[in-house]
Amino acid sequence: MILTFLYMVATSIQSRRILFLKNHLRSLFQGDTTSYPSIMFYNKTLASNKESNSPINDCENDEFMTSCLCINKSDARLEELLWYYDDMRLCTIFPQQKVDISSWLMYQYGKTFFPLHINNRNGTLLQSEYKLYILVEADLESYNPVAATHATKVEDYGLIITWTANKNVDLIIESDLDMVAKFFIAAMEGQCYINNGLLLKRIETVLISGKPCLYNSDVLNLPPTKKFIDKDEWRMHMEKLKSLSDTAKLASEKCKPFEVKDLPGLIIYPENAVTSADIELMKRVESNETLESECRSQVSTPVSTTTIPQCEDQLSQDEIQKITEGTTKFQGVPHSASKSLDMLDNLEDVSSSISTRQVSCSDIKSTSKPFEPKTFYDAKNIKRTSSASPFKNSMAEITTKLSKKNVKPPNVLIYADSFIARNNVKNVLEESLGTDKYTIYVLSPEEARNDAWIENAALVVVCGNVGNEIGNQIVEYILRGGKLLALCSDVIHILLPSFKTAEVRENELVHFSYGKWKHVRMMHHIFCYQASPVRTRFSQDHEDIKVSSVSPPASVSVKDKKGNSHSFDLKVLGTEETWHTPSILLATLPESGGKLVFSQIHLEVDPMQYELEESKFNALKESNATRLEIFNDLLKAHLQMEIRSSSQKAAPATYTPAFFLGRHELKVQLLERLKDRMKGGDTLKMPKLEIQFCKSSTVPRPASISFLPIMVYQCPDNFSTVEYFENLTTKELGRLVIYAEIMTSSMDIFNGHQLEHGLAVIVRQQTQGQGRGKNIWLSPKGSALFTLQLHVPTDTILGRRISILQHLVSVAIVSAFKSLPGYEDIDLRLKWPNDIYAGDNVKIGGMIITTYVMSNLNICNVGVGINLFNKEPTCCINDIVTAFNEMYQKKLKMISHEQYFAIVFNEIERWLNIVQSGNVDVFLDAYYAYWMHTDTNVTILSTSGLSQNAKILGIDDFGYLRVRGEDGTIFTVHPDGNTFDCLKGLIAPKFK
Repeated sequence: MILTFLYMVATSIQSRRILFLKNHLRSLFQGDTTSYPSIMFYNKTLASNKESNSPINDCENDEFMTSCLCINKSDARLEELLWYYDDMRLCTIFPQQKVDISSWLMYQYGKTFFPLHINNRNGTLLQSEYKLYILVEADLESYNPVAATHATKVEDYGLIITWTANKNVDLIIESDLDMVAKFFIAAMEGQCYINNGLLLKRIETVLISGKPCLYNSDVLNLPPTKKFIDKDEWRMHMEKLKSLSDTAKLASEKCKPFEVKDLPGLIIYPENAVTSADIELMKRVESNETLESECRSQVSTPVSTTTIPQCEDQLSQDEIQKITEGTTKFQGVPHSASKSLDMLDNLEDVSSSISTRQVSCSDIKSTSKPFEPKTFYDAKNIKRTSSASPFKNSMAEITTKLSKKNVKPPNVLIYADSFIARNNVKNVLEESLGTDKYTIYVLSPEEARNDAWIENAALVVVCGNVGNEIGNQIVEYILRGGKLLALCSDVIHILLPSFKTAEVRENELVHFSYGKWKHVRMMHHIFCYQASPVRTRFSQDHEDIKVSSVSPPASVSVKDKKGNSHSFDLKVLGTEETWHTPSILLATLPESGGKLVFSQIHLEVDPMQYELEESKFNALKESNATRLEIFNDLLKAHLQMEIRSSSQKAAPATYTPAFFLGRHELKVQLLERLKDRMKGGDTLKMPKLEIQFCKSSTVPRPASISFLPIMVYQCPDNFSTVEYFENLTTKELGRLVIYAEIMTSSMDIFNGHQLEHGLAVIVRQQTQGQGRGKNIWLSPKGSALFTLQLHVPTDTILGRRISILQHLVSVAIVSAFKSLPGYEDIDLRLKWPNDIYAGDNVKIGGMIITTYVMSNLNICNVGVGINLFNKEPTCCINDIVTAFNEMYQKKLKMISHEQYFAIVFNEIERWLNIVQSGNVDVFLDAYYAYWMHTDTNVTILSTSGLSQNAKILGIDDFGYLRVRGEDGTIFTVHPDGNTFDCLKGLIAPKFK
């Protein structure tokens, strides 16, 4: 009770102090604005310490009257002493002090650790009456990390506008009477440590003039993202602050941009040397990072040098509420026109007062830098959800749990020295692994020499000779934990160098045993590899000679490219029964988990290959089932591959008819337009597929891999046209649909033909899904697959840069999901150029776009695949939603196929309209909000074969990556077409 009473008394006293001070301040701001004083709190403690320890200059000696930064400091006179205690005082200064902020730096919201640790929040809206600007000074040398635990947060008392640093760090904060009174009271009560544990020197109300400098903060290496850093780190941070401030002074004095000497790539722009493009660029950086702080919506027009601070264009309370709730719509206007997001427009409309200038080559490095927003957008209203969302941190846990060990569809790579061997290996792998879980690729020699595949292979199978160059790449792969199956290959010389060769007769049938499989008769490699001694030949079948070979060593040593040795453990798994030479070997690298299975038996060979040699054919046919069992056991037991069971082995694909969906008149119109191009009036011949539009009287022949009958007047049993069209709001896209249960690829219907703008082909399962380049797209049951044909005039905004269409569609897919209530927090991202990810590392979708020009139209076929219900090969959207619901006690609904297709078509049409109407910046804002490559480093491969590291900056007008090289040069690069990771290696084009 006593404590409660004392607390009430203290609260009452505090309230009376604030009220008294606020009323007194209000009385000071009455009448003619020229008669206003400056109110200043000053902490003399720092000056006293310096007087005792070190000499001070004249300016520092006079600092008790006003700040040295005030342009009329020589006129300052003490008018009224309002309060004092020890070395602290609160007083009024006449005349009102003025600060020119032209050589200061714009404070960038979103950069919560630069220049100080800021929470970027302000829970109370600023009052429109009696708006004030306060100068806050703190001593940089006074850093005390312990004091930061109870420091006063300057952001709690207004909006930070601009900053500079020399011996002090100085901030200009927009505030109001209520906030200023609270700040003064806190300082008077001894709360004199502010952010980062710096000792407060001064709070002073001032007038401001000029506009601060801008800078591209993306190249800054920010201090550790925490309040408490050690003094050595703080000293480095101080030097960075001072270096920026010194460069800003120089840039303001010389009226042109300057690069910060110690921070390559960081450019300071004075306000009188900034182009309109620079302003738009900086505004996008600022505005896209600001709405994570509610206080951004409270910015008003700054005070001039002759008037009281007033908000001339105050937002209504309703507008403020909408912005703070993240629901303000852009309504088709460019992003830069949104007043509530424009710090620069609020600073006396900088963009309207700056003349344009020609940009020199030296300016390109900085002015063409794309913005890199860090917030996430909703589709309909482009809501912003803070990237610090509590859901985001656990998305990695959700996706990792769901995807188990596969963050991308696992690749199985084949390298063979002959066409027959390659097909044999591919066939047996497809039989063992299936095609729903793994993507199986054949490596060309050029691809094998590149290292892009190394980090993206679950298994590599080699057959035959590989040579030293490719062999060394395979060694690197094993050293990184890779799994290798070598079938009768010379790669054993490189990986197991102690093994020698002995010539044998070609096409030798031998008996060997492996595990439970005994006396199996199969084809042996032409060479017999063994440790020693060297044998010249195998025994003949009729020879009854038992020869014991020397046992292989228990371990072998292999050197990497740098000459470091690595020890493999060696084990014999299978033995040839005549000479007792090892026929199947297992080598394991304990340090990385890398494994090699080497077989001297042709486990890949189909008996049909020997059908003309009766004795061999009969023997191999008899042991064929055993061959497959051994092959599967090696994959499963020693290489940790998932083998599909006999129950999972699907029967050959049963192709089914498709269905033509949509309004009757639209279907009739399309068929009429196609009539002259169709054989017999109803059949279109495509390069890979023949399709027939079947009316009620048509009796079609059965669907097959090359023929697809389309039922014009029937509906499918497993696709709800009611749900689909109820969710569809487009004018053109998706209004006509060809729906098929199973076919080769949805792309095949459009191949080579202009059919209809907005026509969609939806397929439940594909047998030959296509990906980027020669990639294979896995299409298991449950995935959502479609191809959409778009006709884009070549003389339009998008038509002239049609290559950005893939980015537009990517944005549409993500924003479609985020348009659903509650889905805003599902962390979906974009990987350049055309992949959809959940979180940072789990691929759940992708696309392929083929384009050809006909007359004045770009005919674009957009193929998209998303994991919607399928748990393999990684994880799917609805499993993520289920896990999300369980973790956060949410009740998000599952997304049906019909709903998904409808909302995606809605969003593609919406984003097409946004871009075609000229609002490219709105699209780019959303793209950068979703993408995952901010500050990512890539390797650039020149046409001469040289490479350099570079940092990704963004995309150019055509969707290619813009990067900054090690020498600071900014240029554009494009993917080299490799099928494994387009960011692993990039080739720079000839132009820069």
